[in-house]
Amino acid sequence: MEKYSIFRDNAFKLYSELPDELNELYTRYYLPVKLPNLAESKQSSVEELKKRIEEIEKKTMMKFDLIFSDIYELSKSESVTINEMSSLGKELENKIFKSEDNKLAAFMNGTAKKAVVIKHNKNSKKELNMLFINCSDTAFQVLFDVEDDSKLNVSQIFTSGSSDKNVSSVLQEFKVGKNAELEVNVINNCDDKTTFIHLSKGEVEDNGKITANFIYNGGCFTKSINYLDAKGENSSVNATEMIYGSIRQEFDVNTYLTNSKKHTKTHLETGVVLDGESRCVLKGYAKVDKWTKGAFSRINERGIIISEKAHIDALPDMSIDYSDEVSATHSAATSPIDKEALFYIVSRGIEEKKARKMFISSFINKYISSIKNPKTKEVASSIVLNRLENDNYGIFQEVTPKDVWSTQEKV
Repeated sequence: MEKYSIFRDNAFKLYSELPDELNELYTRYYLPVKLPNLAESKQSSVEELKKRIEEIEKKTMMKFDLIFSDIYELSKSESVTINEMSSLGKELENKIFKSEDNKLAAFMNGTAKKAVVIKHNKNSKKELNMLFINCSDTAFQVLFDVEDDSKLNVSQIFTSGSSDKNVSSVLQEFKVGKNAELEVNVINNCDDKTTFIHLSKGEVEDNGKITANFIYNGGCFTKSINYLDAKGENSSVNATEMIYGSIRQEFDVNTYLTNSKKHTKTHLETGVVLDGESRCVLKGYAKVDKWTKGAFSRINERGIIISEKAHIDALPDMSIDYSDEVSATHSAATSPIDKEALFYIVSRGIEEKKARKMFISSFINKYISSIKNPKTKEVASSIVLNRLENDNYGIFQEVTPKDVWSTQEKV
């Protein structure tokens, strides 16, 4: 208890002292977190929340190993425990995301009261589905410990359990051992009253692999910062981001990749679709450390603007401290829908409105398809397809096989 109090006090102190943005390139494109006033928000009851959970399970056809909310918790797996932050002790001392890394991390380290701890044993294989559903103010941490020679696939869905203003904030840490593999799928389908804050940091040891898929679809304001480090020799990190915004949604998405050792691979693919008056600040940063012979690093950012009032700032950046036998590139491109491609589809007898949807769905499918878990891919496709068809979010439709966009519609 005493150690946690000291840790918390230091976190708040750092939060007040640290600058908002440490990277000089990104200082002009920083969107500060806008925390709503929750004093007048009405909190849902446990009974109302359980009905919401039943609805989501029925429509997604998913069974969740963990359900976590600010008013309700349920764990169905022996690999997952829910702990008070003050009781973590050793786990807390061994955190890899320290407060000094980031001002927002300092704040979240100090405000989180509970932690979800996932311990995946050596030489084992497992899939876990998690539902995080906030009713007012949910601040927590998720700590992954994936031991050597194991495989873990985790799907996380974030959504809202109240129609009033609410905040969902989570700090996640991934420790992936030697020859181990972790796939984590983060799907944000919160409603338009939710401020969504997501920080994560991952490290992978020799010959290990992290695959991370982030679907940012919901929330009135989203701040996401991810640090992923290929820390061991021959390790790899593959991250994919899909962002869909409309109305007046704002997204500030930061992803930092690091090649720390020889023969490591890091790769970031980001796709953005914006409509209405939405805005996205996109920052992908790759660092290739010294003595990383044979390292490979790629950052690709692509965006489609549907509305004239929507705006994307794509800012890929890279730092290479070692150039011997290193391959590293970064690129960004943003444009409206390709008029020639649209004309070609319309000329084949498809009405323009449907042709535009086909074009956008084809673009989105590239990023959705990176999810390996079939059920999670269906759910993610269903969520974004509903967005494309009805321009709403925070809603779950019944998942059907047609929601998986393995190919375009036949023309």
